[in-house]
Parts: sequence; C-alpha cells; structure tokens
Amino acid sequence: MTSSSPAPTGRQGRKASARGESRREELIAAAATLFAERGYATTSIADVAAAVGVTQQALLYYFGNKVGLLHAVIDQRDGASLEFAEELTALGGPAAIEQLPRYARRNVANPSLASLFAVLVMENLRPGDVAHEHFVTRYRNLRAVIEQMITAGQESGEFSRTVDARLKAFEILAFIEGANTQWLLDPDSVDLVAATTAYATDLLRTLTP
Repeated sequence: MTSSSPAPTGRQGRKASARGESRREELIAAAATLFAERGYATTSIADVAAAVGVTQQALLYYFGNKVGLLHAVIDQRDGASLEFAEELTALGGPAAIEQLPRYARRNVANPSLASLFAVLVMENLRPGDVAHEHFVTRYRNLRAVIEQMITAGQESGEFSRTVDARLKAFEILAFIEGANTQWLLDPDSVDLVAATTAYATDLLRTLTP
C-alpha cells in the first residue's frame, strides 16, 4: 500500500501558506476591480482567473464558487467602512462629526472602492439577490452605529436631546451614499470633500444644543 505524502511542515509549510494567502488576496483584488468595472453579474470566474493568471480550478479551490468569491470581496472591502463608523463612535460628540470629511477623502483617494459598492448595491436591491441580505444588514448596522454615537452625545450633553437619533442616523447615511453616487457619476462637477465638509458643519449646528 502506498503511503500519502506528508503535509509540508515548518518553514516549508509557512511558505506554502503565505503563498496561498497572497494568491487569495490577488484574486480578491482582481475580482473587486472587475466587479466595479463590469458588475458582478457580467463578470465570470474565468475573467477573474485570467486577470491573475491562474486556472478556474485554482480560483475555485480558494472560494468554492462565484458566490463565495463575491462574499470574500464584500467582507474584505466592507471592513474599512464599519471600522471607520466604529472609530467615529469611539470619538463621540462633535469630534466624530468633524471627522466625516475623512471618509470623503478616502473615497476620493480610492474611487474604485466607492464604485464597487455602488455597483454591488444596485445589483442586489431585490430579495433573493445573491448579496441582498448582506447589504440590508450592512446598512442596518451602520445606522445603528451612528444612532448610538448620537445617543451617547445626547446623554453626555454634547448633542441636543430634541434630535431624533434614529432619523438623524438615517439622514447622515443617506447624505453619504447620495453624495458618493453623484460624485461617481460626475466627478468633474461634484467636489465630494467640500460637500461633505459643508454638510458636517451644518450637522453640527443641528446637533449642538
């Protein structure tokens, strides 16, 4: 009976693992770029594999199928948005609102990320779409984080208690998403950073007692 080859161990195993993780990151980056340019529906597994120079089988080894690849892209790229929202919550009060233009600057510096989510959200508006539930949960979580930040400011006396924290959280997220869409459509006419800075200034007037 022939024995199977032993799994790589020690330094060899670590190198193999590092190569595998590096290739996985390459595939996620390539998929994110293609999804942003063409949309998820019209991008094939073959397109992503070809962009990295691997076989389709190699891609499926890492992600299982196209849906697995999509969720890997979303999970990696979405983390930055949630981290930023949580960072604002940790700052709290007026300081958190003053940091909103940072989000706009990040998008201007990396327009492909903003474009990716604009495209994926539009492709997943209907219940039953492959990532519909993910985006429903994403926006609920973001609204909850912003609402928590406003409520904490009200409890500390930094924000007016007359403001409806839930509605204001919806408004803030609506502005951010709407401004991003207008900027992506017409970047020559829309100054995203200036618009966000002006909105943050007006928002502070509304929230501050």
